[in-house]
Amino acid sequence: MNRNKWIVIIILVAVFTIGIIFSAYLNTLLLSKIPWLLAVSAITGILLGILKVRFKSKTAVENGKISRHGIGAFIQHWLTALGIFLLIISGFIIGFLFFPHFVDTPKSVLFPLNMHFIGLNITLLGGFYFLTDYTLSGRLSMLMPNIKDISHGTIGKYLLKKKWNKEGKYLSSQKSAFLAYAILGGVQIITGSIKIMGHFFNIPSSTLAITTSIHDIFSLLFIIMLAIHILFVILSREHRILLKSWFTGKVSESYAKEKHKDWYDELSKQ
Repeated sequence: MNRNKWIVIIILVAVFTIGIIFSAYLNTLLLSKIPWLLAVSAITGILLGILKVRFKSKTAVENGKISRHGIGAFIQHWLTALGIFLLIISGFIIGFLFFPHFVDTPKSVLFPLNMHFIGLNITLLGGFYFLTDYTLSGRLSMLMPNIKDISHGTIGKYLLKKKWNKEGKYLSSQKSAFLAYAILGGVQIITGSIKIMGHFFNIPSSTLAITTSIHDIFSLLFIIMLAIHILFVILSREHRILLKSWFTGKVSESYAKEKHKDWYDELSKQ
C-alpha cells in the first residue's frame, strides 16, 4: 500500500475520531444550525467526481499485477464506508424498530443526532463522488447486473454451487449487491430527506411517523445486506483477495485470468 493511501487512512481515522468527539460535546443540533452543509457535501462530491473523470488513468498491467483501484476509488469506497458506519452506530444509539433506545432525554439525544448528521455528510460526499465519477465515465453500467448475473452468477454460484465464470471486473454477486444497496439506500435517502424537511416545514405527524417506519425498516435491511457482505469477505477466498485489492489497488494477473475472465480478455485487447 503506497504512502498516499496511508495518508488517506490517517485522515479518515482522524475524521471519524473528531466527528465523534465533536458530536459528544456540542450543545446544539447541527442540522438546525448548518443544514446547508448537506448541500455543500453533495456538491463537493460532484466536483471531485468531475475532476476524477477529467484526470482518469488507464488500467495498467505490469510485472504480473493488474491495477484495479486507484487512489480516487480508494477514497470513494472508504469515505462512504466511514459515513455509513457512523450512521449505523448513531442509529443504534438513538434506537429504532425493536432495538432499545440508549438515550431518553433531549440533551442526551443530541450526541447521536449530531453523529448521524456528520455521518450523513460524509456519506453524501463519498457517495456523490462515486456516482458522478461512474456516471460521467460510463462505468456505472459495469456495476449494474443483468438477469444472468443474478440468477447464475449470484443465486446459482453461491446457493446452488453451480459453476459460473462469466465475470467482468466486478463479480456478478458484487453487481447484484450493488443493485440491492442502490434500492435500499435510495429509499433511505428519500425517507431521510422527508424526515429532515420535517425540522423546517409543517409536515403532518402521521406522514413523518410512516416515513420513519419505512426509513427504519430499510435501514435494518441495509444492515443485514452489509452483514452478508462482510460474511462473504470473511468466508470466501475470492472476496478476501478483492478486499485486499481495495488497499493495494492491484490483483495478480493469474487471479484476474482465472476469476475475472471477461475483464482479463477485455484488458488483453487494449
